[in-house]
This record gives sequence, structure tokens and C-alpha cells, in this order.
Amino acid sequence: MKDERIQYLFNRYRTGTCSPEEKKELSLLCLLPENQKILEKLLETTWEQTPLENDMPARKGASILQNILDSSAREGMPVKKIEWRRWVAAAAVIMTAGLGSYFFLFHKKNIPGETVLAVTPNDVKPPKTSKAVITLSDGSVLYLDSAGKGQLAIQGNVKLVKLANGQIAYETADGSTTPEPQYNTLSNPRGSNIIDIKLSDGSHVWLNAGSTIQYPVVFTGNERKVSITGEAYFEVTRNPAKPFKVANNKMEVTVLGTHFNVNAYDDEPNVKVTLLEGAVKIKHSGFTKVLQPGQQARITNEILVTDNIDIEEVMAWKTGKFVFGEKADIATVMRQVARWYNVDIEYRGKITSHFGGTISRQVNISEIINVLEATGHLKCSIEGRKIIVSP
Repeated sequence: MKDERIQYLFNRYRTGTCSPEEKKELSLLCLLPENQKILEKLLETTWEQTPLENDMPARKGASILQNILDSSAREGMPVKKIEWRRWVAAAAVIMTAGLGSYFFLFHKKNIPGETVLAVTPNDVKPPKTSKAVITLSDGSVLYLDSAGKGQLAIQGNVKLVKLANGQIAYETADGSTTPEPQYNTLSNPRGSNIIDIKLSDGSHVWLNAGSTIQYPVVFTGNERKVSITGEAYFEVTRNPAKPFKVANNKMEVTVLGTHFNVNAYDDEPNVKVTLLEGAVKIKHSGFTKVLQPGQQARITNEILVTDNIDIEEVMAWKTGKFVFGEKADIATVMRQVARWYNVDIEYRGKITSHFGGTISRQVNISEIINVLEATGHLKCSIEGRKIIVSP
């Protein structure tokens, strides 16, 4: 009879017809260790038989597990230890479902041991605005978050404007150029939303958090050259007579007209250039490689090219997601989290867990932590803007 009641409440929850009283009842039933088997069966069935993208009622509702934590915290009840095994994957999905995101786990095999879910006392919200600044050639600084729409500056015959959609663009008055190049620098700090800029030649660049690009106000001479740190995605206007070049202290990319991504953060083990469309030539320490669409070059002591790259994973930052490959270690995950939320990471002990999956970049950092704790042998705590990670 109890099993039937739990199944009835669970199905009403998933279809969005659960009353507040029924949600509370379901939360209390989920807390009882003797109900674990029926919960395991229900969650595992949901995971294996229901396509996540078609399960909109569950994604729109408050999560079962979060309801458990919330109701327990409100009523002073202890959050019990629950042995999460194969159904931790489905549980993680439902945990983040109410926020319109999901975390698909690649390692659904039995996970020994226990994970203790606890209410997070502190939290860090994702960035909602861009905190980017432009340093002009004369040293003056424009703060883009507080700048109004319209003209921001005039440099020679070029106007710097902020468009209605927040994009930064350079517009030439008559197409003429200045005799001496003037360089501006667009900086997008950690904890800042993505900023995009349209250069004077029409090329479009998106900057991830913690990234900068230096570029001439007007491209003069026989090439178009910019320098970056961090991560940027380029859609270059084709001009065979004036190739476009992207430089970093570790490499140089030459293109005519193409779409590609450059990940050149100083704290990453190597620079990565991923080609989506067209062709690019990469130079580094005497080595030269030409990429084709779907290939990625890793810059180490040489240039290593990999075929059939997961473009969704590479471009996740631009599409508002974290996407981690099946073998992402905790350091790889946390470097991305640190830049986006502008937090520091402190490790206490060695973490050997690996992660894989997808989650929205628009959730609070506690949601990231909940998923990581539920899927690996680690614990995370928030102290101000520091995340402490331990086994």
C-alpha cells in the first residue's frame, strides 16, 4: 500500500498535479530509508525510459530532492544519509529539473559509499550582466555595464557605439583609414556575462569571462591582427587580400574567413584552437598545421591535432551551458566554475573522481555543488567567494 502511495504521489509530481500537501507528504516519504527501493525503481525507470527533453512537467516543477532538503530545513528535521547507487543519475536530473537544466551522467555504474546532502548556507549567483571595459588608445576607460546605448567614443573617423542588444561595434564614417593604427583593449573579467564585439572590418568576436582582446580601431596594412588571452569565438569576415590573424604568446592563427574558437587561458594546460567552419593555419615554435572543420589543435611543445571533436562541448560557454566530457577531472570542472562565478577554489586532499555531463550556466553555484557531490567522492563548501573541495 505504501509503495502504491509513493508511486501515485511521484506520478502526480511529474505531471505537475501534485498539491502542496502531497508534495510535503512525498518529501517526508522520501526521507525514510525503508522507502529507498521503491524510490530507486521509480527514479531508474524515469531515467531509462523517459527522454529528458520530452519531460517538460518534471523540468518545470520543484525538484523532489530539493523539496526534501527544504522541508527538512524548515521543520528542523535532520537530513538523513541515503545510499545513492545506480539511481543517482536520475536523482541528479530531478534535483536540477526545476531550474530548467539537467546533468546527464556518463558513469551510471554502482557508486559505493554514501553521499550526504546538506542545505547550502551560502550561495553565489551566476552573472546576469557584463562587467566588460574598453581601454581606449589614449588610456581612458569605458565601463560598458553603465554605458548607455549609442555613441561611446570617436577615434579618428571611427565611432565606437553600444547597440540596443548590448553589442559593441566600430563604425567608420567614410571608409577611410587613419595613418597610424590605434589599439583598443576589451576586457571581460571573471564573474561577467559574455560580451560580443563587431570589429571595424565586420568580424564578430565573443569573449568568455576572464578574457581580453586587443585590436586596432581600424585595420591598416596588409593584414588584420588581434591578440587575445582567455577564450574567444570568432566569425571572421572574408577578405583574401587581408588575412585575419589571432595571436597569443604561444601561437598564431591565420584565417581568411571562418568560424573558430580559441581557448588560451593562462591556467589551462595548453592552448586549444577548434575549427567549426572554413580553414585555419596555426603556427607555433616552428611548427605549422592546417585545420579542417571538426578538428582541434592543442598547443604543447608541438601542435597536436585531434579529429571529430565534440563541438557542443567546445561551444558550451557561448550557448549558456557547462558541458564536460566523460573523463573531465575536478580541476577541469572547477576552472570553468571559478571563471564564471568569480570564485577561488581551494583543494584539501586528492580528488580522483571524473565527471561528465551538462548543466546550465544560469543556476546558482550551489546547484553545481549538489550535482558534483552526488556524482563523485567529494565534498564542497562555500566560504564567501571561495569553494573548498575535499575528498
